[in-house]
Amino acid sequence: MSAVAVFACAAILLACIMQRRFLFWVAARAIAVGTIAISFPPSGQLLFAFASDAILLRTIATDIALALIGPLLATYIDDRFDLRRTRILLWSMLPIGVSLTVLAPSIAFAGKLDMLHDIVLAGLIVMLVVALVSSVRAGSRAAMFQSAAWLPGICVALAALFWELALQRAAPFYFEAILIAFLIEFVVTAAGIGDGYMIILRQRDAAMADVRTATMASSLDPLTGIANRRGLARRFRDPDAARPTGVAMVDCDLFKRVNDSHGHDIGDEVLVAVARALSTENCFPGRLGGEEFMLLLYGPQWERTAEMARRRITGSVRENVPELSFPVTASAGLAAIDADDSMESAMKRADRALYAAKGAGRDRSLRLTDFPALEQFRRYA
Repeated sequence: MSAVAVFACAAILLACIMQRRFLFWVAARAIAVGTIAISFPPSGQLLFAFASDAILLRTIATDIALALIGPLLATYIDDRFDLRRTRILLWSMLPIGVSLTVLAPSIAFAGKLDMLHDIVLAGLIVMLVVALVSSVRAGSRAAMFQSAAWLPGICVALAALFWELALQRAAPFYFEAILIAFLIEFVVTAAGIGDGYMIILRQRDAAMADVRTATMASSLDPLTGIANRRGLARRFRDPDAARPTGVAMVDCDLFKRVNDSHGHDIGDEVLVAVARALSTENCFPGRLGGEEFMLLLYGPQWERTAEMARRRITGSVRENVPELSFPVTASAGLAAIDADDSMESAMKRADRALYAAKGAGRDRSLRLTDFPALEQFRRYA
């Protein structure tokens, strides 16, 4: 009985938290099954002066438990399946079962009228079986669990009906057997609910993973695998990442010569090799487009980090694209990132330094330093 009470309370609590209607019906059924349980000794001996009163209570509680399975299944079976007629059939079990419950005190022990009770009960079982079969055939996983959950109860009920209708006497240990069947049904139903929510969690996790993958894909350059402009902006604004201390605009010198002499496929290989050279410690590289790259630089030695990365480009291209017949160099424009800088403002200064490096003969790094009256460029190569 205590286990049933815990199950009922848990179902009510979950129903309030999760706002799932079928959990209210689960709780109502748990109360009905708990009522059956308390009618047995020793509690039944204390509550009822006559054994017939306890049996009547078990009969009424059993009828209620069976009636409630209709709305429980109607609200529990997956909404994505077109089971409108099945849901109507399940909902109709409730008024029929309630009517049977109201009439139970008058007909339960009234000879031929008792047979009417058994016939209506058999009709409810048939309705339940039809609903479960149609739901399983539609592909409902919840209905599969419920079919397994209700198999013991249906078998007990059919055996009892055969005993009473064919043999004209009460089935021995019927209420004990139906109580055990109900408890088994609770266990399997709980497993089915858990399975359903695990599926929901897996679907949610998969959807979140798809979102993360899509977000990541939108932030990466498809050719080189490093960040694109969007990825650079996200990294710059990332509150969990350190703020960069400098930025470098890097552009391959005379890159058109590579495409013109060796084709765009070799040009793409060169760009991949450049990206590898720029991927180093304290450096977050990104490709802005074409042969233009940008570096977010970290640490007090950010200028040295940028220059060392730029110098590695020639060796990386030579190693990874051996069919290229001439060396590839790069120019870089550097700018410090101030506390009130946006990425765009730092990029503009670094871009001016890059043009200055190109104009000074290429294959070098220059840093732009802003002063109130003039701009100065400091060479690093």
